[in-house]
Amino acid sequence: MIDSIFSWLLDPAMRTFYGYWIPTLLIALMWAGLNWQTRKTLISHWLNKEYWWNASTRQDYSLMFFNRGLFFLMGMTWIAFTIDTAQSVYWLLNLVSTPHSGDYQSIWWLTGVYTLCLFVLDDASRFLLHLAMHKFSWLWRIHQVHHTATSLTPFSTYRLHPLESLLYQLRASLVHGVCAGCAYFWLGAQLSGWELWGASIWVIVFNSLGANLRHSNIPIKYGPLEKWLISPAQHQLHHGIKTMGANYGSFLAVWDRLFNSWQAGQGTVAYPSKHQPLVKQLSMRPLKWH
Repeated sequence: MIDSIFSWLLDPAMRTFYGYWIPTLLIALMWAGLNWQTRKTLISHWLNKEYWWNASTRQDYSLMFFNRGLFFLMGMTWIAFTIDTAQSVYWLLNLVSTPHSGDYQSIWWLTGVYTLCLFVLDDASRFLLHLAMHKFSWLWRIHQVHHTATSLTPFSTYRLHPLESLLYQLRASLVHGVCAGCAYFWLGAQLSGWELWGASIWVIVFNSLGANLRHSNIPIKYGPLEKWLISPAQHQLHHGIKTMGANYGSFLAVWDRLFNSWQAGQGTVAYPSKHQPLVKQLSMRPLKWH
């Protein structure tokens, strides 16, 4: 149970895994070197106790541990649901076609294709759920908990209403179950994505490139790459009071471009620098469709 409660620190699949803090700090220091005139911001915030321990962050920590405990209790349920989804997809496909029983001497290239497809579908489904959270009132009432943070730290990623955590886990189980069922039916092989230390290779790359800085006061931009990848500055823009309708994506920016919600990152953090009652400025109504 202890491993599950502290999975945010011990699990490489989690953004705040201890192994990602070194590259995060290196990227932050590189940013400070290139933006020497703003180095005081980095020192006064990241090395200030108030930045990590205030009314907003205490809520982050409380929700993080509560949700981790909830998922520990439901751990086997999600595994069973993913397997049931894969079997159901296989059964449905079997009604309209004949399964393929491939005999591959080497399936490394199939694993590569499967890893890529799983990544794209996972990222697209995450974007669509996030978009829905902002567009439908009953979902926004759940998701607005995440946007009430008045101090963004890497732990703010876990500032989620328990129902939102369940919805995202349901989404992940459905995506993995559907992909597994389709792969077994069409390829005749039970595949899993490329993994390193028990986590997807894409998750390792994403988290090692500064994903922890998405919820921070360090507005790192990717320049022209922002049309393809969501930068920390773009996600910080999403947390701005007047710019929540932009940049719903997690990793890829192409979904925002398709839905006309893409916006380039700014050079300054969009959310308030002081602890302001942001919750009072949020509307209970969701954003309108464009």
